[in-house]
Amino acid sequence: MMKKDLRYFLKTVEDRAPELFLRIKKEVSPKWEISSIQKRLEKEGRLPILVFEKVEGHDMRMVTNLFATKRHLALALETPLEDIPIRFAEAQKNRIKPKVVKSGPVKNVVLKGDKADLRKLPIVTHCEKDAGPYITSGVMIIRDPVSGHLNAGIYRNRYISPKRLTVNLAPLCHASEITLQAENRKEDVEAAIVIGHHPTMGMASQERGQLSDLELETMGGLLNEAVEVVPCETVDVLIPADAEIVIEGKIKTDSWEVDGPFGDYWLYYAPPKRARVFEVTAVTHRFDAIFHDIFNVGPEHLVLFSLGMEAVVLSQLRQLIPQVKAIHVPVSGSSNLVYVQIRKDMEGLGVNAALAALGAYRFKCAIVVDE
Repeated sequence: MMKKDLRYFLKTVEDRAPELFLRIKKEVSPKWEISSIQKRLEKEGRLPILVFEKVEGHDMRMVTNLFATKRHLALALETPLEDIPIRFAEAQKNRIKPKVVKSGPVKNVVLKGDKADLRKLPIVTHCEKDAGPYITSGVMIIRDPVSGHLNAGIYRNRYISPKRLTVNLAPLCHASEITLQAENRKEDVEAAIVIGHHPTMGMASQERGQLSDLELETMGGLLNEAVEVVPCETVDVLIPADAEIVIEGKIKTDSWEVDGPFGDYWLYYAPPKRARVFEVTAVTHRFDAIFHDIFNVGPEHLVLFSLGMEAVVLSQLRQLIPQVKAIHVPVSGSSNLVYVQIRKDMEGLGVNAALAALGAYRFKCAIVVDE
């Protein structure tokens, strides 16, 4: 039986929904050309998963558009479109702990010291005024030095040099809390950036749980099987054994670099700001590794971001209002708009549902409909 990894998912889409799968054999540049192809297809109303077989200056293939629509997520979860928020909420409740194994494909190639060179990776420069190439899909798994807990999330990383990246940590994320506490103790934070796996890894990274909740457990719940993990080579972090690429290193708490400008999901450039530095200690990857990229200016960021919102809001609203039937956070609202479907069996229920939805997250507009 084929393991549920990135390659399993690509084969699933190619077999079951070939209209959502496109291989590009012509050599492309990682600077602007890949994202320009995505925008051109998007204008034509097409959002297929794109596999680039030849990337200029690199040996690795590249894949993008894994999260381009909710249908992509439904294919990953092997569930009907309307059941996605329910499946996500259930996975957060019915978590499956990772299974530690001795080794896996991600250890096919192990590069340490001078051999751990980020220039081997086809990191993409997406927009004309971007500060440089960015890793946008990496799920960073970090070890809390105090509690020992692992935590995961997606934080963009600007390429600075062969052994250094920036780490863009939102102020309210768990990784920011952990690194701030480590900074107060004058300690660095051990971490690993995982690039390329089954889409449920990226989906699980969007959960809004507790600091002690490891997102790989939710990934297991989404897959209905334990995620196999292996220890890193140079840091005390567990990583998925079937990942494509892993960058090991430390988040420096005494070093800063400029992050930005960066073309972001609201279709403007995020301005330059100060960001922490990630120092690379090792790179491991599969034979014939596939580099995964997310184009923030396309719909992927919003589709993925809205998934975590839908799950948490659905769970919260159903506790307050059992008549809530469904939740939808559309890409068109840039995560500021939410639709709530209710079974209206009393006057005023719609107003109550709208107010509850607005209070559950940072939404600016809530639209309530009946069955």
